[in-house]
Amino acid sequence: MKNVIIYGSTGTIGQNALEVISRQKEKFNVLCLACKKNKKLLVKQIEEFKPKYAYLEEKDENLERKYKKIKFFFGEQGLIEIANLKEGDFYIFAIPGIKTLPAFIECIKNKKKVALATKEILVAGGEIIEKMRKDYYFEILPIDSEHNAIFQIIKYENKNLRKIYLTTSGGPLYRKRKKNINIKEALTHPVWKMGKKITVDSATMMNKAFEIIEAHYLFSLNENQIDVVIHPEAIIHGIVEFIDGTSKFVGFIPDMKSPINYVLNYPERVNSGLKYIDFGKIKRLNFETVNQNAKWLNFAKEAIRRKGSHPVVLNGANERAVEYFLEEKIKFQDILKYVEKVVQSHQYKEKLNIEDIFYYHNWARNQIEKIVGGQK
Repeated sequence: MKNVIIYGSTGTIGQNALEVISRQKEKFNVLCLACKKNKKLLVKQIEEFKPKYAYLEEKDENLERKYKKIKFFFGEQGLIEIANLKEGDFYIFAIPGIKTLPAFIECIKNKKKVALATKEILVAGGEIIEKMRKDYYFEILPIDSEHNAIFQIIKYENKNLRKIYLTTSGGPLYRKRKKNINIKEALTHPVWKMGKKITVDSATMMNKAFEIIEAHYLFSLNENQIDVVIHPEAIIHGIVEFIDGTSKFVGFIPDMKSPINYVLNYPERVNSGLKYIDFGKIKRLNFETVNQNAKWLNFAKEAIRRKGSHPVVLNGANERAVEYFLEEKIKFQDILKYVEKVVQSHQYKEKLNIEDIFYYHNWARNQIEKIVGGQK
């Protein structure tokens, strides 16, 4: 039986993971549940899954008194302590942002199995993690549907690869040409049910920019080997093109429980009661190229080329800009404009350590705050 730790148990990925686990209780034991501050949902999860450990960002003595048999962790150090649990077998990383980057690195050092849904870990820390491959053998199991699909193909056929394609439904604003996008429009995704931040990223297509950077590190591909196609039906999630003109596709119903079920049971395939594609009901599958001059695409390619502080600043600036949009303090069209301004103005550094990553991340967030403050 695998002892599973979920960083981000109350988020969309965490909830889906727990649903998959609940269907296979004979195989998985929930050892630790970790969330930022959703105490109400965390309590429900504790009652159902009865973990030995739990985590909240801020200390809560009331919960500690209520669940005396549970060891609670708090704060930044608590995330590291969870990564060092000897009985932990399988770690799911699904807390947005770079907060769990040190814990992720600690898991690698401890030879733990890791499944990754948090894009920012590789976007900001990809170079450091890539260098660790010289000293540690590890395999990152991707949960994002696109990377999961690519992984399923090239895990068993990675020679003579020409290119990969990450698919996108087009996001909330596909085919919309409005200038003034409100929050409701940006958060109305046609296919996926996700958190607010990632849904806005889907609307600006920055989500796909980060996925390109992530794919670069996951699959050791250069920028010219990674492309994106719009696929509104969201049935095909990844395409691998080989040098002989053959392409392989991986598809499944747009439900995050599918890739989660795959990584939990990897390398086996297990029926977890998920829906199958009904090809008889699908009239057509559409594919469309993306604008190769789009700002988000150029962001991704430049981040891969330059590395260093560039992707860290890109991520930090975008994170804060999206927060301001959700707070209705800036317009939708200002998000990428402000991000570009911060990226272009930062003092580039080639080689970063963990402390540098957090420094540049916070610097970028502060620069967005200064820009927004200056607009008032």
